[in-house]
Amino acid sequence: MRLRMMLVCCAALPLGIGVATATGANQTIIIDGHFTETYPKPTPPLFCFNGDVGSGMLKGFGKACEGFTFESFDGFDAEGCALFTGRVTFTLDDAQHSSFMEREHDVSCQPGKSPQEEGHNFSYGNPTRDRGTWSFLPGTGTGVFADVCTGSGDVRFHSAGAAFNGFYTGVLTLC
Repeated sequence: MRLRMMLVCCAALPLGIGVATATGANQTIIIDGHFTETYPKPTPPLFCFNGDVGSGMLKGFGKACEGFTFESFDGFDAEGCALFTGRVTFTLDDAQHSSFMEREHDVSCQPGKSPQEEGHNFSYGNPTRDRGTWSFLPGTGTGVFADVCTGSGDVRFHSAGAAFNGFYTGVLTLC
């Protein structure tokens, strides 16, 4: 899926999204990225360089892959939108295949009450809008993310047919 990150090694005033700041001992990396997934019929999905389905960019770091692992279905909200939790691994296409993991809590909405209708998961085409939050999983950073201690942000996805587009924003804090 998608991410944008940049790291500035000196103290600076906040310059807006997409710019990292260093304040004292805590350095931050701004996340702003975009990932896509496609599942064309009858061929298999289009895979990323590491075998995940979601490919995209971590701005400031280049090509990246996103792999989602479903953890739990948490029911429906008052509008009939599905609630679920999952874990995502982001991997850079760098020499070290730098990566980190996060856990996200998402709300997935389809028009009307379609998520509760029989057979809705067996066909492509139903538009979906997902939104949620994510939190960095401590101890999971490798390579350029090895010194990350905390982080969190927002996620948005939209899909139609067999194509998914996801957007991640947030901040990682280095130890």
